[in-house]
Amino acid sequence: MRLTLRDFTPADEPEVLRLFADCDDWFQAATGHPSGPGDVQSLFYALPEGAAFEQKQLLVAQAEGMIGFVDLVLDHPAPKHASIGFFLVPKDLRRWGIGREMARALAERYPLITHVHVRLDGFEPGNEFLKAMGFTLNGQGAVLEIAPRSDGR
Repeated sequence: MRLTLRDFTPADEPEVLRLFADCDDWFQAATGHPSGPGDVQSLFYALPEGAAFEQKQLLVAQAEGMIGFVDLVLDHPAPKHASIGFFLVPKDLRRWGIGREMARALAERYPLITHVHVRLDGFEPGNEFLKAMGFTLNGQGAVLEIAPRSDGR
């Protein structure tokens, strides 16, 4: 079955909280503490400086059940750019190509995005994934410039 990305709904919260608990290694690296019950609700209010609430997208990656989660802000820090806060895959599904498939689904869903920004958090597996995906890492984060599509989109 092909992976799809869909909008997060309140009914997804219990499964997203389980995913957060499974990704405790990322939470420890990014925040210094494990995830907690209020983390899903807080995502609705967590915006980078200069971003508006309407730009926020919370997405569930699904293929025979939920297998990932993306926290994304569109048109930030500039038009046609996207900033990713979370890009989570459960520990037991890492290194199986799920992250690449999620990135492909994001590119299909948002074809006008030309640059993707990710804040670096000291999470080495995530940083290795970013390098493998072609991101340029700098002192403040990682950036991927996406080539224009040949079909004109």
